[in-house]
Order: sequence, then structure tokens, then C-alpha cells
Amino acid sequence: MRSFIRPSGVRAARGSRASVVRPSLEALEDRLLPSIDLLAFFPGIAVPGAELTSSSGVTPNGFPGQPAGLSPQQVSQAYGFNQITFNNGTIVGNGSGQTIAIVDAYNQPNIARDLQTFDSTYGLPAPPTFVVVNQNGGGNLPASDQGWGLEESLDVEWAHAMAPGANILLVEANSASYADLITAVNYARNQPGVSVISLSWGSGEFSSESYYDGFFTTPAGHQGITFVASSGDSGTEEFPSTSPNVLAVGGTQLSINSAGNYVGEVAWNDSGGGISTSEAQPNYQKGVVTQTSALRTVPDVAYDASSASAFAIYDTDGYNGWLQAYGTSAGAPQWAALVAIADQGRALAGKGSLDGGSQTLPTIYHLPQSDFHDVTSGSNGTYSAGPGYDLVTGRGSPIANLIVAGLVGQRNSANSPWVAAPANASSSTVTGTITNLSVRGGDNYNTAALTYTWSVVSAPSGASGPTFSVNGSNAAQNTTVTFHNAGVYTFQVTITNIYGLSATSDVSVTVNPTLSGISLTPTSGSVYNNASLQFTATALDQFGQAMSTQPSWTWSLAGPGSLSNGGQYLAPTIGSGTATVYVSGDGLTQMATVSYSPAPPAGPPSPGQTWSIWLQFLETWMSQLSQVQSLWQLLLTSWPAD
Repeated sequence: MRSFIRPSGVRAARGSRASVVRPSLEALEDRLLPSIDLLAFFPGIAVPGAELTSSSGVTPNGFPGQPAGLSPQQVSQAYGFNQITFNNGTIVGNGSGQTIAIVDAYNQPNIARDLQTFDSTYGLPAPPTFVVVNQNGGGNLPASDQGWGLEESLDVEWAHAMAPGANILLVEANSASYADLITAVNYARNQPGVSVISLSWGSGEFSSESYYDGFFTTPAGHQGITFVASSGDSGTEEFPSTSPNVLAVGGTQLSINSAGNYVGEVAWNDSGGGISTSEAQPNYQKGVVTQTSALRTVPDVAYDASSASAFAIYDTDGYNGWLQAYGTSAGAPQWAALVAIADQGRALAGKGSLDGGSQTLPTIYHLPQSDFHDVTSGSNGTYSAGPGYDLVTGRGSPIANLIVAGLVGQRNSANSPWVAAPANASSSTVTGTITNLSVRGGDNYNTAALTYTWSVVSAPSGASGPTFSVNGSNAAQNTTVTFHNAGVYTFQVTITNIYGLSATSDVSVTVNPTLSGISLTPTSGSVYNNASLQFTATALDQFGQAMSTQPSWTWSLAGPGSLSNGGQYLAPTIGSGTATVYVSGDGLTQMATVSYSPAPPAGPPSPGQTWSIWLQFLETWMSQLSQVQSLWQLLLTSWPAD
């Protein structure tokens, strides 16, 4: 782990580390601590952070007969570097014709000799050229530093291991200050032939960091340059990886089998990553990064960085030779090698080398997710890895041959999403009013950003349109549809990705009318003695609409009178009272009431009529008079006062 030594009792505020940078390297071997002088206790000086641990730690071994730690052959096999060819397989992808510049602080005096030992051990050819200069391009190299020297051994040996055909330019800054390191960067980016620059160092963010962003761009008139930086080993975001002009490399723990084949990866627990406090979100992250819509996030990609899957390096500057190094520092030079190989392929295709900010980074975010190992588990203590882009491993680690193919082609046309699971209804035959619709889309970019929009493409004539519980969002891959009419419906869902490309899927649902109620008319009625009243029953479906097919009804009567099988009520010949009419069908019953009374005479009886006739007339007349009086009383009580 890396640290900065500050005055006792003083904690630097966020952003106060702008003037110092530490190498991003960790190694496995007997612990060796650099000597500490008084200058290390003053702000502005970086203490190298390489840690060496006991060789008894659990680490992978190389192939039989090789030093402990992952070998170039194993890593090349795991990530697919050995699968990269051009011109129909006639040219090996090895970075030929390209120059990788590596910028570090201080001098590793044995770097050339150590690289020779590394190469001979693993059967690698020497780089076409290997040049070491100071920050201004001169041969008067800075003082040596054991910690930074360890960083240089890792960077040079592994950039060369993955792109053995590329030239290597090592630029050594006079110190770990930003002034010196940026001077070294500026020299490197202006050298002919340089197409990629590796930066395995950084510091916490600071308010003025965007001032330096311009140094991570291709100079006018120069071929395209990609800048690659480690995201740091502190579990948080660091500069310069947060610069929108830099490809930021996070960390994973790699698992391989005995043949070097890729088995899997989890996020490394110290991988740098997070949301920048100073840099705005670049356009290439929009639509892919969901954790913020305003600020730059890191990392962009990932690579092995764990002590459990460390890299073998050779360093004799204060060390005894073979060591095992780890950290995001290891990923930056190897991603730089990958870009150099892509630039080799582009040159063979008659294209220029990639510019980082305008070509490499937008293409990385444009490539299909299937070009990466999507790391979906693990955490850096603050953020967790998950499907698609995350703040620990970015888009994932490389499937090198696919990444190079994409960078060489610099794909300008996005891929459409696809239907991973076709549209489906939880019940394709509905007897109620709702059903659940589901679908699942696949996408090469960001499945979490897919939108699902449901529509009705066919419905019964005159039917009201169904409604959806959720629509037009990622959550709408599962929605509940509510019907308002029976009939046959066809739904179509449109799956749209961040580039506006889409795929569709259809599903049909039949809504059968189901007897849910009975309408009995009239609900109440009145008849005179010996008169009839017809009742009518209508079957209603679940939407309250008359069914096209009516069931057979069973009629019954409770009370005086009689009721036919067709629902016709016949009142008694004399007297007054009430009766209840019932109708039943398919397990449902409805009822209505009917009252009966004598019919009023046409006029008073003649004087010769019997007393019974007169009494009947009087009773009817008094009943009607009583009703009139009641109505009159109601009018009087409800009439507004003057």
C-alpha cells in the first residue's frame, strides 16, 4: 500500500496532495523498508509505496521451471493477447512499429540489464529499441530510488512482455512532484513515433487538477496518442486517472487454470475507483455510466492487480532479483501494450494511431460488453462490482483480441439490443381483468439502461385501450396490464438501448368474458291485482357489459302471486302486499321486489251497489288521498321560505 508522510498531527485536506505523486506498485517478497530522511516529513515529497511481503504468502506460480508469479505466457493466454493477428493471421499482433512511452520518477540504474534477464527467462525478444532519458530528453539521469525503481521494473518489463515488438521509451522525472512528472509527460508526448504513454502513478484529487488535463492530449501535428493511467490502490478515485483524456485502469483478482486459461475475476479490494470531485462527465460516459450524470467516473477498464495473482518481475536495484508485484500499476502498462497492438493493426489498415480522448475512450465505451470480461462481484470497500459498468472495474478486463479488433475498426455503428427472453404473459387466457407481461432484453452496452415500451397492436373493435402499470422505462420489462373489454389483444414491446437502436417482441392475450353479475330489470315494480309484470335478466361480464351468450335462467318467487319460467309475475286477484322475484344462473343470483294492490275503480259505485263494493272504493280512495296528503306535506316542508 502507498502512503504520504506528513507533519505529525496534521491531516492534509482533500486536494492538498497536488504537488506530490506516488508510484502505484506493490510487490511480494521479504519486507524491505526504504530509509526515511527528514525531507520525507515535509509536504511536497512522495514516499514510494512499494510493499514487499514474506515469500511465504499464497501466490500463483509460473509455469514449471519459471519464477513465482504470473508469467507473460500465462497472462497472454488468460487475456487473449496470443490470439491477436492481422492480415488474415499472417502478422502477429505484438505492437511492431509503435513506441510505448513510460513515465516514472527517479532512476532505476539496472533497468536495461534487468529487462534482459526478464526477457531471457521467458524467451522474449529484446525490444527493437529501449531508450532511457531524463524528463527533458537528456542522458543525465536523475538519482536512483528503490521504490520508484521497482515501479519502473514492473512497467517496462510488462509493457514489453505484452507488446514485445514495440519500442520502449522510459522517461525518468527528476522527482515525484507534478512539476517534474508533467514535464516528463510533455517530453514523451512530443517524441516522434510515440503512440501510447503509460502512467502508473497518481495522487488524491485536487481542485486545480483540470489545469493538467491539457498535457494528456495529442500535440498538434503529432500522430494520435493514448494516455493510460492506473486508478490507484487506495479504493478511491485518483488523478491523473480521473482526467477525461486518460484511460483509467482499475484492479481485479484473476483466476486461471494450469494451462493459463481464464477462469474468472472478482474486483480487487483496493482498486481505485469512484466519482470525481473535480472533472465533469465526458460525453463518452453518458448513457453507459449510471452512477452519476454530471461527473467523471473511474475506472474505465480493469486488469489483474491482486496479491493473490501477482506478476513476476526482475529487479536488482536493492533487491535480489525475482519479486512478485501487484497493484493497478501492473494494468496500466499492459493496457498501454494492448493499445500499441491496436495501433499496429490500424497502421496495417492504413489508419493513424488512436487519439485517447476522441477515439480510444469513446470506442472503449462503444464496444460491445461481450468484448470484456464483465466483473460482477467483489468490492473496493466503498463500491461494489456489478453487471455492466461499475466504479471498481469499469467496463471490465479485456478480451484482448476482441478489444483490438474493435479499436482497429474503431466501430462507428452501434449494435442493436436483442430479445433475450421473448415477451410473455403470466396468463395468455384471462378470465379476470389483469395479467402480467414480461420480457428481457440483451445489450452489448448497458442492459440496465434498456427501456421497454409496451403498445397495443391489435384489439377488439371499439374496445377501450388497456393500461400498463409501468411503461417506457427499464422497470417496464415487468408490467401489469389492465383490460376494459373482453376480446383478443396483441401487445408489442420495443426494447431500446442507449444509442436508440431497438428490438421488438410480441405476445397475444385472450380475455374471455366471464359471468360476473346479473342485471335484473326492473329492480322493483308494482302491479294491480290480477295484473302481470315482466322481469328481464341480463348476464354481465367482468367489465359490467352484457354477454353475447346468455345462460339459461331459473326463476323463483317468494311471496303471493305466481311467476312463469320466463320471469313474468302475476299478482293475486285481491288484496295488497309484496313479493320477491329471484333469478339464478351459473351460480349467481339476483333479486327484485314487486308490490301489488287493488286497481282503483273508474268512479263511485252506483247507489244500488253492495256495501262491499262501496267499502272497496272508499279504501282505495282513502289510500290515494293519503298518498296525496303525504306528497303535499313533503312539498310544504321542502318549499323555501319567503
